[in-house]
Amino acid sequence: MKGDEFIIKNIKSNGNFTKVELNNGKTIILRPFLYLKPKDVLKFVPSIDNYEKIYKVFEDRGTKEIKEVKIYPPYEKREIIYLPPHNFEVIFRERKDAKDWEKVKNLERFHYRGKGLNKIVGRRTVLLAEMGGVGIVGFGVLSASVAVCAPRFKLLGINFTEQMKNGLINRIVRIPRIVIHPEFRGLNLGVLMAKHLINYAREYWDINHYTPIMIEVIAAMTEYHKFFEKAGFIKIGYTVGYKGRAIIPQYGNGSFAPRDFSEYKFIENQHKKPYLVYPLSLEIEEKLKSYRKPCKILFMYKSPLLKKPLKFKNLSLKYKIKNGSTERTNIVKEVFGIDSEYAFSSVIENFSLTIEPGDVVLITGASGSGKSTLLKLLTTPRNLLKETLEWSGAFPQIKNKMVEVLNVNSFCDLPLIDQLGKDVKEAINLLNSVGLTEAHLYIKKPHQLSDGQRYRFAIAKLCDSKKPIWIMDEFASTLNPEMAAIVAKGLRKLAYKYGATVILAAPHVSYFVDSLLPNKLVKLSWSMKPRIYSIKITKFSQNDNKLTFSVKNNGFVPLSNLKIGLLTTSKFHSLYEKQFINPQELITATIELIEKKFYALIIKSGEGIGEIYYCK
Repeated sequence: MKGDEFIIKNIKSNGNFTKVELNNGKTIILRPFLYLKPKDVLKFVPSIDNYEKIYKVFEDRGTKEIKEVKIYPPYEKREIIYLPPHNFEVIFRERKDAKDWEKVKNLERFHYRGKGLNKIVGRRTVLLAEMGGVGIVGFGVLSASVAVCAPRFKLLGINFTEQMKNGLINRIVRIPRIVIHPEFRGLNLGVLMAKHLINYAREYWDINHYTPIMIEVIAAMTEYHKFFEKAGFIKIGYTVGYKGRAIIPQYGNGSFAPRDFSEYKFIENQHKKPYLVYPLSLEIEEKLKSYRKPCKILFMYKSPLLKKPLKFKNLSLKYKIKNGSTERTNIVKEVFGIDSEYAFSSVIENFSLTIEPGDVVLITGASGSGKSTLLKLLTTPRNLLKETLEWSGAFPQIKNKMVEVLNVNSFCDLPLIDQLGKDVKEAINLLNSVGLTEAHLYIKKPHQLSDGQRYRFAIAKLCDSKKPIWIMDEFASTLNPEMAAIVAKGLRKLAYKYGATVILAAPHVSYFVDSLLPNKLVKLSWSMKPRIYSIKITKFSQNDNKLTFSVKNNGFVPLSNLKIGLLTTSKFHSLYEKQFINPQELITATIELIEKKFYALIIKSGEGIGEIYYCK
């Protein structure tokens, strides 16, 4: 790549810019705290007077090759995150000015170890995640790595003295932290941030003219949050851990901002921690082969706890009137010709529905259309129902021990982490699935939560019941549209994992139905017969990377715009489409799994129903 090359004569950085004086007498202004020093060689492409890119050029002290490390333009990549029906635009970028640094420090409070960027030794840089319409929602840090690390010594076949003497320590990069605002952790921003830190290390990183061969993560939280492994990191062991006195490091150049370490204790009383590696060279790729797990794509299969279908057959309902008689009600009855027994219209007329084991059923309709009444039939003894309802036809009788109903007002006074799961790992997984992903929330008590957080915790408790049937009225009514989609996505996966049959009711579903992906959607109305959309997978088989399955419209209305494909964090990859499926029609399709980074197979229709198969 041709360009003009000049030597740095002098350099000065502050929180808003880096001023670089060149040996040709010119001065250029670049982003804050660039990793440069006098005598470094810069290449301007295509020329010094009209540059589009700037590289630092040097002989790599590890490989003796001439390397060009990018310093301009600043790192900035755009991602679209798909959480049906929402698309979120997120920019992953470098810091632009001092205001960005203040935003980073504000987000530090959401890190599970609190504020501590000053603890990071040696060179460091930060990437920001900026969401359109919201602002900075996360950051990730790259830094020089720690000198002592037993799993690294084993992996590379080297000891502490050798790695320091031959400069190998400078060829290793570390991700000491990734922090995402708790409200947005359900969007897989942690995975994306890890991937962008990897890309940054490839293009923009060196330490003292050594380019990196691998990236390390050393963190206890990786036992519970797997986003580094989802980004491609490989776990190869644990650090040794030790007890000892604090060590105060000597900082090198390449600081990101002034640092005060006087209040911190460094490298003291360290416990064993997982050690993960991402290769940036063929040498490390080869060494990691024995640690890689087989990459065959396998799916989790549903095992519903419910063994028999729940059937509503020709059900009609109306409420009894027990208000008595008053002077004014008598006037109303006389003027409007109302018979007191039939003062209210029938709630449900001639309603039939079969709920198969493992179904996710969403009931929607305007207020008063009968959503809550249908759920009430499943959770209330018949002798109590007779006090307020009259009915004809049949509906299921369910034992109390089979059903868990969402309850937002019944919690004990223990920390959240103590109220869920068979162990800490399962408890954290349940909390994460409903959008409660901040470590500080794990140790709070229910009364210390906001209304929205209490609602999400109630859903986690419901899922933890392990009962065959989960029932939720007014689902997501207290959540904003984005959080409703996050919770619906997590609920769907938990129901799949635990084999639950889920029945939900909500008046407004457009902002979460595509993430919930119910396989039955019941639309109630005052003035017409309920419309029931239903889809069923009658066959599912896998032969290596080929899937064959049969899809049936087992409802009584046509389904439109059927799509089958793979879901990634950024989009839905459609592999098969059919414009219409008539009632009771069966189609069979075979698709090939060509996308390796997906996490689920999706079958969906234009009406918002479908099925989902999750990867293991």
